[in-house]
Amino acid sequence: MTSPCSLFLKQLEGLTYHESLPLAPYTTFKIGGPADVVVFAHNEADVLQVLKAAYQTQTPLFVLGGGSNLLISDAGLRGCVLMLGGLLAEIKVDDSGQEILVGAGASFPKLTNTALKLGWKNALGFCGTPGHVGGAIKMNAGTRLGEIGEVVQEVYAATLDGLKVFQKHELQFSYRQTVFPAHTVITKTRLRCHDASHLHAAEFLKNAEELAKKRKATQPKLRSAGSMFKNPLPQFAGRLIEATGLKGTKVGDAEVSTTHANFIVNLKHATAQDVFALSQIVRQEVYKKFNILLEYEVKLVGSFINDKNEKL
Repeated sequence: MTSPCSLFLKQLEGLTYHESLPLAPYTTFKIGGPADVVVFAHNEADVLQVLKAAYQTQTPLFVLGGGSNLLISDAGLRGCVLMLGGLLAEIKVDDSGQEILVGAGASFPKLTNTALKLGWKNALGFCGTPGHVGGAIKMNAGTRLGEIGEVVQEVYAATLDGLKVFQKHELQFSYRQTVFPAHTVITKTRLRCHDASHLHAAEFLKNAEELAKKRKATQPKLRSAGSMFKNPLPQFAGRLIEATGLKGTKVGDAEVSTTHANFIVNLKHATAQDVFALSQIVRQEVYKKFNILLEYEVKLVGSFINDKNEKL
């Protein structure tokens, strides 16, 4: 049987890839069907090769980082899933301690810890955010204590025209979003903290430990993708959902967390469709009660069935 990506596969010479690879193990939800092809890129040349091959063969391309903030459909993903590692997972600190060059495939918690040890106060806002740096940049990860966009100087990316450097102002950092052109894959970013101070590093690390303890007490331990919905500021999604009495509501093995209402958790064997159906119930009930339509913070990838039995 011919692979649906046969033309694409012919252009992957020298790269590491797998066909029909289940994606559930690569997500924090532990949910998700197989991808037609998963390619592992170790440097920027690999990314350029995959990006151009996908474009030339009209193969859908999705970049998968740490698998948090993500719900992949049970049917999986058609086309290519790209994962970054090797040189694209490195973290390099300059001699001043005020600048970090970090790969998009690096662990965001590891970057956070590195920045805290250097005395970067903004990094307190990154604490508890899982995943990889590329995803954190795309969604401007952080909290009221600090967002990654505050310390971004420039972002390096692969494009169809080759490697490009985006300056901070070009990316329009805002609440949980940025603006990148189509056919762009982030490869690394340069961060800078002008008031970094080793003198405050111990204090910030202590504060981070306290934040971690608080988060552990207020967030569910079961598998999830993090906050399901964006906060409709000045309101908080969790408070609105709790006010509707939906805590503990289930669809299949998916449940609105009894610990924090803005988390949907995988009790054991939840499907992506279970999670999606439950999220739709939450949105409908919050809208009925408060006339506020919650926006997803979790990215939905692949096909889902809505309550009208329509495929999305």
